[in-house]
Amino acid sequence: MANHFRFKYLIAALIAFFSMTIAGDALAARSAVARALSDTYYNYTAAQMLKKGGNPTAAIDFYKKAIALDPASAALYADLGQLYMSVGEAEEARKSLEKAVSVDPKYPNSYIILAELHAILKNDKAAAENYDKAIELDPKNTKNYLLLGALYAKIKEFDKGTAVLMRLLAVNPDSVMAYYYLAKIEFEKSNYEKAAEHYSRALAINSHFGAAYFELGVSYELDKKTDKAIEVYKRGIEIMPHDTAIMSRLGTLYIQANRLDEALAQYARLEKNQDTRLDAMVKTGLIYFEMKRYGDAVEKFNSILSENPDFHRVRYYLGTAYEEKGDLASAAKEFQLVPEKDTSFIDSKIHLAYIYERQGRLDSTIQQLNEAIKAKGENPELLRLLASIYREAKKYDEAVDVLERAVKAGSKDPELYFLLGVVYDEAKMEDKVMEAMKKVLELDPAHANALNYIGYSLAEKGESLDVAEGYIKKALELKPDSAHILDSLGWVYYKKGQFGKAVAELEKAVKLLPEDPVVIEHLGDAYLKNNLKQKALKSYEGAFKINPGNNSLKEKIEKLKEELKASNH
Repeated sequence: MANHFRFKYLIAALIAFFSMTIAGDALAARSAVARALSDTYYNYTAAQMLKKGGNPTAAIDFYKKAIALDPASAALYADLGQLYMSVGEAEEARKSLEKAVSVDPKYPNSYIILAELHAILKNDKAAAENYDKAIELDPKNTKNYLLLGALYAKIKEFDKGTAVLMRLLAVNPDSVMAYYYLAKIEFEKSNYEKAAEHYSRALAINSHFGAAYFELGVSYELDKKTDKAIEVYKRGIEIMPHDTAIMSRLGTLYIQANRLDEALAQYARLEKNQDTRLDAMVKTGLIYFEMKRYGDAVEKFNSILSENPDFHRVRYYLGTAYEEKGDLASAAKEFQLVPEKDTSFIDSKIHLAYIYERQGRLDSTIQQLNEAIKAKGENPELLRLLASIYREAKKYDEAVDVLERAVKAGSKDPELYFLLGVVYDEAKMEDKVMEAMKKVLELDPAHANALNYIGYSLAEKGESLDVAEGYIKKALELKPDSAHILDSLGWVYYKKGQFGKAVAELEKAVKLLPEDPVVIEHLGDAYLKNNLKQKALKSYEGAFKINPGNNSLKEKIEKLKEELKASNH
């Protein structure tokens, strides 16, 4: 702009000088030159200095003075419009820039600045039209192609953006930025293979173009070409050994590829950079954890906490590392230090609950889970976990209460209703068992365990045996290798007096589940009804060996032994 003014006003002064010299008035000529060089150019120069000095208001005044002296200067109007833009006076900027266009429709800078204004105001169509006009007036200015192409990409008019950039390549076939923006357009279209081609062309022209390495690597990642992404990132680091963004991506890919030693090497480098040190240390600790190097993980997490004692997520990681290491006391200590306000609080409480459960401290386990539920709200999964602890403690009424709370919380999980039905059964709330199981089937008609539960319950009571058989057979279609369902089918046959069929199904069940005393006892009962007393006795004794506290089974054994003894006399 400054050169433009110097040239323009020097020519004007020289014209005035020669005109007056021809007329024989040398003194007047010199005076005209001085005025031509001084007045407008002085105001323009003052405006420039004030603008650079951070006084745009005063600069605007001097631009106006310069325009008053030279109202035919499109450059002055354009500069003033740009200054108005910088102070947020969009409407004044628009007026000044449109005046510049009307004064000189062939001055390209006016269109460029006007395009920038429209882009700021999100008048994208107008911005594109003005960039296009600037290109028409100055087709060799490659920057305008890039600006227009980037604008089209931004507003998702990808075909137009591609066309503009291809026009740029016709002007300059080695335009790195043309290939770069073509790649970005293809990336936005999720055409990662084509994007990678353009990024590669850009790098072939300029191998030190740092941003292209990162974006080419990401394109390969999204195109599921992890090995190529790794190679690109490695090349990028060779060119830019301190580029932490590329090192971070490379570290992540090494983790995903289970190349953990190489990942550790990347994060060791990132630890040396103050901006990435903390994140790198955390990831190093997590990699050690993944590698089951729990001692190293403990050391790394302790190192982080020595510098950042309030980094409670890391304290949670430290607790889990101690837990896996078998140091439950240290693990519990760390979990207890995680405050309620931290996002790791609930996870810490759950881990504490597991630790106390392993130690047989069920009351403490229940306390930790209740604290987690208080913090998170009536979460169905936490309530389910709490119910399982109550069941373990044989507090079935409390388990029922907790599961009913989970249901009231709005859960539509059929497994939750199934568990509720099982606990109703354990709590001797027989009237509610069927209700819960039917709700399971309402939510999931193909729930094999619920079908089996209903069928077995009916068989056990000796009620609606044909209906019970139907439920169980449907369950068996869904789970043909389930020992429990085969046991149920054998038992319903037993209840129906079809003892031969009962033996066939129950033998299959015992073969699949040889350590279940109930299934083995059922087989013994079926053998007995088939008058296979020795087999029955063997089954009973096998079941009793697994469950020696079953007094009714003990009585069966004693009675059968007496019968066998009597039959031998």
